[in-house]
Amino acid sequence: MNNVSNIVITGFMGTGKTTVGEIVAKKLNRRFVDMDQVIEQRTGLTIPRIFTGYSERFFRAMEHGLAHELAMQSGLVIATGGGALVQEDLREMMGQYGTLICLNASKDDIVTRLKETDDRPLAGEWERLLDERTESYAQITHQIDTSGKAPEDIAYEIIALTEQPIHVNTPNGDGYNIWVVRDALENIDQHLDILGLHGHVVIVTNEIIAPLYGEMLKDKLPNADLITIPDGEEYKNLDTISTLYDRLLDVGADRNTKLIALGGGVVGDTAGYVAATYMRGITLIQMPTSLLSMVDSSVGGKVGVDLPQGKNLVGAFKQPQVVIIDVNTLETLPDLQWRCGMAEIIKHGLIADSSLLDPELWTKENAVRLVRKAVQVKVDVVEVDPFEQGIRAHLNLGHTFGHAIEKVTHYDVPHGEAVAIGLVKAAKLSHKLGMIDGDLVGQVESILKQIGLPTDIDLDPDEWYAAMSTDKKWKAGKSRFVLLKDLGEATVVEGLPKEDIIAVL
Repeated sequence: MNNVSNIVITGFMGTGKTTVGEIVAKKLNRRFVDMDQVIEQRTGLTIPRIFTGYSERFFRAMEHGLAHELAMQSGLVIATGGGALVQEDLREMMGQYGTLICLNASKDDIVTRLKETDDRPLAGEWERLLDERTESYAQITHQIDTSGKAPEDIAYEIIALTEQPIHVNTPNGDGYNIWVVRDALENIDQHLDILGLHGHVVIVTNEIIAPLYGEMLKDKLPNADLITIPDGEEYKNLDTISTLYDRLLDVGADRNTKLIALGGGVVGDTAGYVAATYMRGITLIQMPTSLLSMVDSSVGGKVGVDLPQGKNLVGAFKQPQVVIIDVNTLETLPDLQWRCGMAEIIKHGLIADSSLLDPELWTKENAVRLVRKAVQVKVDVVEVDPFEQGIRAHLNLGHTFGHAIEKVTHYDVPHGEAVAIGLVKAAKLSHKLGMIDGDLVGQVESILKQIGLPTDIDLDPDEWYAAMSTDKKWKAGKSRFVLLKDLGEATVVEGLPKEDIIAVL
């Protein structure tokens, strides 16, 4: 989990190196360098003017020197010129200090893109150049076909390919990284320095996860204690918090101790609240093991527990030092919990990134890309609204309905299934208010059914409504719902008449 090496993006003209490179750099909080732009800045000439006023040989010499200069730096996202890494020595040198990625595109796409610009010095002979360079490009291990793909999707592929973290900016300016990788738990002992895990560590997990991953993690850390809590939402309460305080004192945890929350959302929320409050706060590391916690509760710094009157009524904002998501843990995840996690992913698709609604992504084989894309949606929101004063509320689409289902059924309905039903109810309420058409409501129901999630439940409408009225998102007793204005666009609606709400229940 080393985030120092450069990411070097190359490929033929018109494959999107600069556009994609800028997106990758922004998402990874890195500096972006376009080699052609640097050469233009240093010479005061455009690339076409360099070619016509001097020579291609002059340009290649400058390019060669700049490549050596950048290879000696670290943490960059570099877009090379199309001919830079045709040279074997430059490929080897930049590959030694970074990850090389070659972007490709169909000839039709290249023709279309080249027609959009007139500043490419060799565009007039592009077909000959492509043929000449194809063999050199093929020497680069990582190849990505950009044909028909949006730049954002290509950027996600690069980030997943290079196993780089997603960076989250926080109000205190420190920020933290979210790693979405395979084999993180198995190889944790190789990253003790980076993660600062040489000191005392307490792992909090549940009785299900402890034998699967908790004991292995404890054995790989030099000074760790393992604390186990019961499994289930009914144990996400102040009694469990009190027990954890006692256990931390028993193992000698002090203000320098680091607490690892290893498990699903209940573990993450509960252990996170303990980390926020024990000795006025100790370091928290989130290691989510369920799909639901990976894409939702482990990101954004919200921690807390339930009261008998409702969910998450006691809590705090506690930003983790790092979030480590090992998608290998999904291999032992029960099918029900996979579906529950998918409910949150579909929610992210409905409010922000519709590509998450593509069934081809919904497999454990695609887990790295699926989780990264879903996590990025939440990161983009919480960076803008870290304390849930505005747009972050959009992440609650379906949750007011869903939390009430959990309360009325005494948590017999899992969170993900409750959210799935809530998404349908939110869509139907949006339609009733004339905000979306019936086709989108049908699309939401169809997607959830395809995953195997429920879309309705037989509850007493008045009891359901009463449970929603204690939701912490309601203000001064006035209803407050997150609804859909369109696919990819959510909004908050307040003060709806009770009869409108009952009608969709």
